[in-house]
Amino acid sequence: MADKSRRTAARSRGKEPDLSPATIKRRYAASGYDLPTHPAHVLRRAHQRATMIFQQLLGGHDVTPTQMAALATILRHGELSQNRLGRLTAMDPSTISIVVRKLLKNGWAQRSGSAEDQRLTIIRLTPEGERFTSDLLAGSVDVGRQVLAPLTPAEQAQFMDMLHRIADGEEERGERKKEGAAVNGGVAAG
Repeated sequence: MADKSRRTAARSRGKEPDLSPATIKRRYAASGYDLPTHPAHVLRRAHQRATMIFQQLLGGHDVTPTQMAALATILRHGELSQNRLGRLTAMDPSTISIVVRKLLKNGWAQRSGSAEDQRLTIIRLTPEGERFTSDLLAGSVDVGRQVLAPLTPAEQAQFMDMLHRIADGEEERGERKKEGAAVNGGVAAG
């Protein structure tokens, strides 16, 4: 009871007493936290491995994975507003702004205003950027192959499906199912 009154008095003064080592151990054990099996930790380690493989295969080209994603997306679509490029590559506005600045600095892309909407900045590849990007596409595909190499082909497909479900979250996944149902005449694609 004295312990409880000390905690109550400490709270009323605005300062919690320090936790004892035994309390810390008990709380830690009760939480179920285990770093080696924590999904966010394992995903971070997998991301580190993917980045390492990217650097081994493409690092000599002075390009990062986010820059490669932007370059390949612009190559595929021709020209895009900076906002749309950010959405297609899943980069927030500040990140895509930094990536685009690097592409411009390296001479791989150019920026101009939109003829239709003066609020939009249009990004397109320069001829050098088109050659640079198209030359690296196969290497980037190889990065993906090496990242997934520890898995069998069936496991790779299953893993990628699950990874997309995690990355998309329930909200986007539900929207994709609705879109699929509408496209397939009301039968959701599974």
